[in-house]
Amino acid sequence: MGSSRRAATAPGSRCPHRVRLLAIAALASACGAPHAPGAARPARPAAPPAPPAPPAVEPLSVAEPRHLVPAAASAPSPGAGDDADASTRIALDALAARDFAGVAAAFDPAGAPTAAQVAAMWAAKAGTMGEVSSWAIADRTRQDGFETRIVRIELERGQLQALLAIAPETGKVASMFVSRPAPAARYVVAGRFRDQPITVGAAPYLLDGTLTLPVGPGPFPAAVLIHGSGPNDRDETVGANKIFKDLAEGLASAGIAVLRYDKRTFRYGDRLTNAITIDEEVLDDAVAATRMLARRAEIDARRLFVIGHSLGGQLAPEIAVRAGNVAGAVLLAPPGRPPWDILLAQMRYLHAPRETQAAIERAIVEINFGGTTSLLGMPYAYWRDLASHDGVAAALALGKPVLVLHGDRDYQVTGDDLAIWRQGLGRSRLAELATFSGDNHLFIRGTGAPGPLEYKLPGHVDDRVIERVIAFVRRR
Repeated sequence: MGSSRRAATAPGSRCPHRVRLLAIAALASACGAPHAPGAARPARPAAPPAPPAPPAVEPLSVAEPRHLVPAAASAPSPGAGDDADASTRIALDALAARDFAGVAAAFDPAGAPTAAQVAAMWAAKAGTMGEVSSWAIADRTRQDGFETRIVRIELERGQLQALLAIAPETGKVASMFVSRPAPAARYVVAGRFRDQPITVGAAPYLLDGTLTLPVGPGPFPAAVLIHGSGPNDRDETVGANKIFKDLAEGLASAGIAVLRYDKRTFRYGDRLTNAITIDEEVLDDAVAATRMLARRAEIDARRLFVIGHSLGGQLAPEIAVRAGNVAGAVLLAPPGRPPWDILLAQMRYLHAPRETQAAIERAIVEINFGGTTSLLGMPYAYWRDLASHDGVAAALALGKPVLVLHGDRDYQVTGDDLAIWRQGLGRSRLAELATFSGDNHLFIRGTGAPGPLEYKLPGHVDDRVIERVIAFVRRR
């Protein structure tokens, strides 16, 4: 993808590069673990169809965002934000001027497209929309060690959106993905809520957050949003999508307050090492956030919920148990299988090279027999810690209503995981499980074989999911 790889780090060392485990796209996460497309995966009766092949001009696609992955850090380097804005400005000014060679020159040389490739991409995307009249950076964040920018492009006859990732080693464009912007989410009504800045946690790991409050006197039912694994910002930005922003604004439009915050590994990546535990990565801050929210005057503490996505869904019942006095939990795409099994299944689905799959298979044996080395740059101790948190058992111990939601186009947390939750919670009258047709791991609707490329397309959390969560909260 046009950026240099780094050697896997030893346990206890810093891991500031792109690290989210159970990779969304092969092994390019985890501190330089190798990534390559390739070998066919073994046939498996229940397996989904193979993901679509990447387009020919893949260097123009944003570096694959990870999800479902180990902890480690996403620390910005000094001046990285300014460098990313400058690189974005160079690329977009050139694009607006149809200087396609200038766009290509803005890329990191290791993965730069040709001027002809840029021209072909722009002709396919802009078509008959005319000349660029203006552009502006609409969003700034970091994903997997890359500074990322979302740019709104105004043309004579329409709008486009560009997603750029800036290579941390060179400060140049690592990738660019141009598409039409998503229509506004129908469930968001701006006049019905307001955002309030808030601080979560305790020193030395204070975290910036946003409390989205409905308009009105309150007290309101409320929810705390718990991220998936990896260094997520408060919006849980994945590619061009902001899952937690959608949830917060959709729920607040319906009268439910929502707290979201930057994850510890996002904010303090430069202070953390690969010796991090699940408590330090997720649980300590999530419990503190839940208890803090319960103490606020605007919140009805009797109607407080924990909503988790992916790893956050697996841990949401445990967070609710630890926090105490929680009315229920919503689990969005919670893993059920051991994390190494999910990782291996994803590698097979994504056609990872056979040698990569074999290395993971060997690591799984070592993990289960007390080995002490690492997988994807994270020590085996981390993987065993992750697997020890039994979400089903915690949900049963919670003794409160639990809603488990799954998308049938999710190739990361699949029907195999849902089946574990269904079997484990089948005897509980407090559990509800639902599957949404067409939804991927982010609960964004699509068609065809799912794959990592679709996460780059702008979209919104499915209306049906928002409505189901609202109904679940309102019944309590």
